[in-house]
Amino acid sequence: MENSTSPLLDQVLRIRAEKVTQLLDIVGELGLSVMEITRHPGLVDMELEGFESSAHRLELLVHEVQDIVSSLRLVPVGQVFHRMERVARDLSHQTGKQFDVLLVGEDVEIDKAVVDQLSDPLMHLIRNSADHGLESVEERARQGKPERGKITIQAVQRGREVLITISDDGRGLDRESILNRARERGLLAKDHEPTDQEVWNCIFQSGFSTVKEITNLSGRGVGMDVVRNTIRSLHGRIEIDTQPGKGTCMTLVIPLSLAFLESLIVRTADRLYAIPIESVQEVFQPQEAEVVRSSASKETSIIRQEKAIPLRSLDGNDHDLSSGKVIVVVQTPLGMMGLKIDEVVGQQQVVMKPLSGHLKQIKGGAGCALLSSGDVAIALDVDSLFRNEGLAQSHYFD
Repeated sequence: MENSTSPLLDQVLRIRAEKVTQLLDIVGELGLSVMEITRHPGLVDMELEGFESSAHRLELLVHEVQDIVSSLRLVPVGQVFHRMERVARDLSHQTGKQFDVLLVGEDVEIDKAVVDQLSDPLMHLIRNSADHGLESVEERARQGKPERGKITIQAVQRGREVLITISDDGRGLDRESILNRARERGLLAKDHEPTDQEVWNCIFQSGFSTVKEITNLSGRGVGMDVVRNTIRSLHGRIEIDTQPGKGTCMTLVIPLSLAFLESLIVRTADRLYAIPIESVQEVFQPQEAEVVRSSASKETSIIRQEKAIPLRSLDGNDHDLSSGKVIVVVQTPLGMMGLKIDEVVGQQQVVMKPLSGHLKQIKGGAGCALLSSGDVAIALDVDSLFRNEGLAQSHYFD
């Protein structure tokens, strides 16, 4: 008698998520061990025929295994998108506004560890679009817009990152209201004319709200800080694009996988740091004339292409930013920032581990990065580092 089981069913194997996570950890340790052996300093002066090519092939195979194992934990982002459809329908009833929800890129896959934490940020962003962004039917009619608004939830993979956007065709962010409220709360100085990005980033402060009347949906200033903190914990960032009268687009840029991170490894004094490679814009040794210090603000900057980029020191000593050091320019949501370091160690894919114990208190730290040398580096959150102006708690590495 022939086996009636479908060949397609035979190709599917259900595996518990924790087993995949265990396998990722083992493969990560394997990669570190292989690199520790193939790049051992004791092999530098030895003449081993064919060793270099064999070591290179072995490292390539390990990277391939890491990519395959990482893909085992990828799941379609559509499973969380469809939950957001139900949230949007409830919001339509609560607000009395009419709008459609369009889902795009539901088949894009992302790390299950990421998907499990996306629900709250997406829910808050959709709530903001429905409550603050979209206009009422009457207001849309006066502006010549279709009666029904539109909220689009889209996922796109770009290299080793996934971009999730929540966009609406509503009124856009009110720059003046946000700026005035930020100055009232002391988030922005009254004599400082901020960039648009600086203004938009104020909405992520805890308790921040421009709504005067508290309702069940808004006015408490709770939600956007949750979005920012969650995305930062996933080693991601948020980008904002808004146009008055046309709508707002919030983009969550998240790594495809949280297990491994392509990083630039740098050293300052006796400490190692890992900077996400996608944040790095430039590495150079500055000339003395390029380093300037403002007599008013006392802030040190580096002049590159006629632009002043603020400098920060990873050891917390921002008073010693003299030339002769290496500068790594990184891109943050608040703009460019230069990091003063002593040495660039190299670029490598690192195994990420969460910060625990006292290390959780480190400002600017996103996790521990296990290096091929067996050393541990601190993976930097450049966004947080910019805001905190240095690793003030770096003494925990002493």
